[in-house]
Amino acid sequence: MSEPQKPPPILIADHPALDFLNSVGAPHGTEIEWINNGAALLSWMTAAGLLSEAGASGIAESASTKDLDETAARARDLREWFRDLIIRQDGLSGWKLAPDEIELISRILSKGTYRFQLQPGDSDEAQLRLSSGYEINEAEDLLVPIAHQIADLLSETDCQLTRNCDGPTCTFWFTDITKNKKRRWCDMKICGNRAKTAAFRERKKQS
Repeated sequence: MSEPQKPPPILIADHPALDFLNSVGAPHGTEIEWINNGAALLSWMTAAGLLSEAGASGIAESASTKDLDETAARARDLREWFRDLIIRQDGLSGWKLAPDEIELISRILSKGTYRFQLQPGDSDEAQLRLSSGYEINEAEDLLVPIAHQIADLLSETDCQLTRNCDGPTCTFWFTDITKNKKRRWCDMKICGNRAKTAAFRERKKQS
């Protein structure tokens, strides 16, 4: 029996590391796992901008299904480790990581190869462009760009602006880049509208 069709990834966190954290959730009541296997991991990473379509096609052809599935399992483990780390930062003024936690991310990053390449423009009149990215030669290389985004969040983003959605049952996270720093919802179309509807019903009851 084939799996039910998943909706596209919900990329509303304003940082790829938190979008990765949100790669499992129940935005409409039933939990969705967007990286349940290797093929799903490639699809999610492509949608999230962490892997080019060419890179996804290349590793899908060169790596075995077993290796890709094992990497997806490692990605899920990394995600839940990251979730626990984020939750433990609640109320702190800055990120607090133990040495072994820093080492875990650094160890993944150390395995990556990052290359720059000068390429022609998209047309005869376009300027040359500099492209860059991680080489994805083996399935486990897929963890490197994910670890890079986690490291970027921890080194460049204000801990106090990394928040869990105010929806009572929502597990989604985001970083608040709004001007007034008062963002409450993962997405107004999801939890924001639910809160408005609930508040409207409550007012109707009391009127």
